[in-house]
Amino acid sequence: MILITFLFLWIFHCSIDRVYTDLPILSSKQNQVWLDAVSQINQITDEPWIVILELGNAMDIPLYNNRDDSIIQNRHIFKQNINKRIDCYLFENQLTSTTSSSSNIYDLCREGLVTQEIQSNMAGIYVYIDDEMNSGLGIILVRITNSFQWFNGTKSYSFRKQPTLQNGTQLSLAFETTLYYNSNSDLISYNQHIDSIIQEATISIENNDLANNLQNFFSMDKLSCQRHEQIVDDNLRLLTFVCITKVTFKCPLTVGSTCWIENKRMSNIVLNINSLTFVSDRTITVRIDV
Repeated sequence: MILITFLFLWIFHCSIDRVYTDLPILSSKQNQVWLDAVSQINQITDEPWIVILELGNAMDIPLYNNRDDSIIQNRHIFKQNINKRIDCYLFENQLTSTTSSSSNIYDLCREGLVTQEIQSNMAGIYVYIDDEMNSGLGIILVRITNSFQWFNGTKSYSFRKQPTLQNGTQLSLAFETTLYYNSNSDLISYNQHIDSIIQEATISIENNDLANNLQNFFSMDKLSCQRHEQIVDDNLRLLTFVCITKVTFKCPLTVGSTCWIENKRMSNIVLNINSLTFVSDRTITVRIDV
């Protein structure tokens, strides 16, 4: 009796943990195209094609290179979310009527994913198929400083209300960096590669932007970040870096002088991910009296 009870609980546990591919939303013909493509892509030993882009920017990713001017009649594009549901965006060169808003980024004329403003739901794992090739594409989307809050001790500080600081004043800066992605698809190597990229991502403070001269007016130290992971909209994984750092403001001029900093980009806040760097576009305006 104990053994039977144990087996029942084990089966129940497995049924919760394991998420199966959700194919009923597709037609039988689409099912077969998807299954055949995934089987072939999983046998490819080349490094998965992963693109990392910043939210709000433009995107132009060609999915098919028409080198010989041949006309492909059977192009397909699928996308799979973290619950293994599959959406078909393009089937036999026709945009499908059941697609989500992400399908609007596919341009039939340019044969690629195109948009003037990247949105978070465009992250994920895509599968492109035609008469000659099958390929996957993983898109990771990032926002470097999703929130930006200054503190003086434990109290919130506003530069709009208090635009002037004394030389040597130290404030705390809290900010968030967000990454949208999917690593729970039928493309095994893509899942592994994306997970590795996400786990190795870091936030750092760097002073390599000499043209911006940030180091002349303030310094940052004691950076501390925590990672928080969650699922958003039942479609994507979201990794959030919650960070805080100490910022000391300084003016290199003589006593009695004033330094004016206007719309200075805080480009020393950097996201390091997959050998790429993304810098903050947040700006600061402040007066520092010596």
